[in-house]
Amino acid sequence: MCVASPSGSGKSNTVLYIIALLSKCFTRIIICTKTNETLYDHLKDTIDNVEVIEEGQVPAMSEYDSETSKLIVFDDLVLEPKKTQAQIGQYFIRGRKAGFSMIYISQSYFGIPKTIRINSQYVILGRNLTSRDLRLISADFPSDRPIKDFMSIYKQATTEKLSTIMMDIINRKIYKNVIEYVCDL
Repeated sequence: MCVASPSGSGKSNTVLYIIALLSKCFTRIIICTKTNETLYDHLKDTIDNVEVIEEGQVPAMSEYDSETSKLIVFDDLVLEPKKTQAQIGQYFIRGRKAGFSMIYISQSYFGIPKTIRINSQYVILGRNLTSRDLRLISADFPSDRPIKDFMSIYKQATTEKLSTIMMDIINRKIYKNVIEYVCDL
């Protein structure tokens, strides 16, 4: 899953909501971030088995049991070196076989390495994206739906502060705020 939108648009709140919805599905939740945020401290206080790894460090997949379900979140590591991006990319290519589900959070969809974008089933977009951004993003996910329709759906779904749209690329569906079905992609 990729989550992309500018600062202050609700990326972190959306990811916390997803974690809260799905926390029972995972034996461990790992968050890789540049610096710890209070929201992750709160998460550790409310959900068991949350591990926060700071300084942009990314653990090797081999450090974890491949028999259990794990969620790993890469929070705003887009400026980390290419070596780190390649390591993250390996999670998106091989992680599912090792029991991982992945979330990559970025302020820019285009800052997310292509390997990660094309290996994500879900893309969540927050408010304040430009028409140009939306045109380019929609080009990554060919659809019979005209681009103007997609832009209209995005604008309607993200009118309220902290609202998002989620595209399910495999099942070709669009949702508002993760759970409210809007239409087919």
